[in-house]
Amino acid sequence: MSLTRKGHVSVAEFRRSVHDAVSQEPLATQFAKLSALGDRRGMIEMLMEIPSVVDLKIDDSYEGKNDAQADRLYKRSLEVAMRSGDDHAEEIKASNTLTQSLFAASANSRVFLDAICERARRFYNLRAYARCLRDCECMLALPTSFYNDSAESVKYSVQRRKECLQLERECSRKLEVASSKKRGARRKTASTSSSSCHSSSSQALPTIDGKPHRHLTSCSDSVELLFDETKGRHLVATRDIRPGTVLIVDRPFSFSTDPPALDRNCLHCHATLKLEDSIKIPCRNCQTVVFCTEACRKEAWETYHRYECSVFNHFFKNPLNNACQQTSYLLLAYRTTIQALSLQNNADITCILNTDFLQYHANNNAKDNDDVQKERMDLGSKKTYSPLDYRTVFQLETHCTDVEANVNLIRAVEAIFLMKCLISVLSKLDVVCTRETVVSLATAMLHHLQAINYNAYEIVENVYDEATHVWEPRNIGAAIYTTVSLVNHSCYPNVVRHSYPNGTVVVKALRFIGKGCEILDCYGPHFLSESKLNRREFLWKKYRFLCGCDACKQNWTFPLPKTINYKCTTCSESINSSITDAKMINYQCIKCEQITDLKKIEKQFQTSIQKRLSAIAKMYQGHYSDALPLLFEHANFINKNLTQPNNECIKTEQCIVQCYNSFGSVSV
Repeated sequence: MSLTRKGHVSVAEFRRSVHDAVSQEPLATQFAKLSALGDRRGMIEMLMEIPSVVDLKIDDSYEGKNDAQADRLYKRSLEVAMRSGDDHAEEIKASNTLTQSLFAASANSRVFLDAICERARRFYNLRAYARCLRDCECMLALPTSFYNDSAESVKYSVQRRKECLQLERECSRKLEVASSKKRGARRKTASTSSSSCHSSSSQALPTIDGKPHRHLTSCSDSVELLFDETKGRHLVATRDIRPGTVLIVDRPFSFSTDPPALDRNCLHCHATLKLEDSIKIPCRNCQTVVFCTEACRKEAWETYHRYECSVFNHFFKNPLNNACQQTSYLLLAYRTTIQALSLQNNADITCILNTDFLQYHANNNAKDNDDVQKERMDLGSKKTYSPLDYRTVFQLETHCTDVEANVNLIRAVEAIFLMKCLISVLSKLDVVCTRETVVSLATAMLHHLQAINYNAYEIVENVYDEATHVWEPRNIGAAIYTTVSLVNHSCYPNVVRHSYPNGTVVVKALRFIGKGCEILDCYGPHFLSESKLNRREFLWKKYRFLCGCDACKQNWTFPLPKTINYKCTTCSESINSSITDAKMINYQCIKCEQITDLKKIEKQFQTSIQKRLSAIAKMYQGHYSDALPLLFEHANFINKNLTQPNNECIKTEQCIVQCYNSFGSVSV
């Protein structure tokens, strides 16, 4: 299969072409040997010699600006607005058309100025002052050099700037007045219960409970990093941990956005754009991505979007149809490389590649296995382990030598395609890459694609269902969290993850975790929803391990038996269910001889259940913060008096998860 030299080719077409070439001998055997050795650089260098790889040149692939289209949309929005009157549906239609005009317009065009000012005026007239302010910020951030091609253009832009400055002053004044009134109202009335379900997005980012860990910058000192041959690196509790304890607050090294979220979430901070107080700010170069503020647009452009914008569509053109793979995994691997390169810009002209990063992937990773293993052991136990340190990304498990050669071939081909995209972008910034740099970049892309397959996590927002009163997760994108990746899997986890703005992930204890017990997350399959066979099959195919958690070893199945098994509160020995069924009042533990008043425990249990039911009533009213203390009290009673697993614990944990869902990133 031949490919055009002009670069009008998708990653799927390129993958097929190279795959066909390598499937022939002697290339197939040669590549299989390199794959078995885990020789990433060797795999890349071999593929770089194939004609279809040599010939591939990447062209731009993005939806650029169209001023003619923008002008038509702008005029249409004015027409719709004139005839809308008090028709709310028509007002929304006019506003949406105006936003479409804004996204289609070049940032240095007159129609862009007209559209942004018109939208700001409409927000002001609707008393949506915060939204008006964000439009003013967007307009006032435009460089004056955009409009200095003629005296008329300068005059027009100055006029528009004056309008926005006036609106900005008025909005700031009105918002300050409103804020003062709210402060006064709060002083007069005592603070009531927690926020309702639809205002939960204003919850502050949690901080870790306890003292910060000495080496693990994202962790509490209630956990420590250990290593053994069976579990690998893993986290354990250094003391008893109560439910609700914040153990990890981790920032992403890199992140990506899935295609369905490109229009409904900010590309940079992932804030929802579906709430009433949000607005959509366009990229100055493309029509595809959306931002919530000018600040997000600016930071995204300076740190990564300028290196992906012109080739953005390449990342989503028919990637592998794999249900286990994040849809934006190509973009995530690309951005991981961008972040690791630490591209530095001097007045938007000079672009400098990070040679320290390139050295990691030179000469087959530039380090022998002993050095790699020692660094892996030292980070987090003797040296600082930071989620923003590339060394923690480099040390993530890749299973390079474990997977089939065909899997490594697919990823190597994708890595070369991504490298070609980056080289194409860098060439426009006058960055000349040597062959050594090119091979190192492709090797790095391959390393990142492999690591992502086993270590990437979803970024989610939660959407409230009015009918069921349930917060349901919805994927936004994916991210690399190197601290969270230290947590092993269980089909019955004792922690739960939640996404917060800016891609931050918070890990909280879901139930009591005893000192010395392992911190356990769920990688997907849970014993409540999947059989043991299905869980183990998924985990082996996706993560290359055979799960040995309690749920798998003891073959727990759901629904669980309705029988309640109490335990001795002194030594935790299980009390035989036949004894409790016989209504024995006092029971002497066969292990520690402690006397337990079963009738008293049963009465306390029924009282404790009422706390869960009261919490559910509060949750239905949107008072999640008020519900949590009741749920934690009930969870502590269950942990002290009942053996695992049990239905009451599961019901309580599900309620706790729903409360947590309402505190993180939410949408409608």
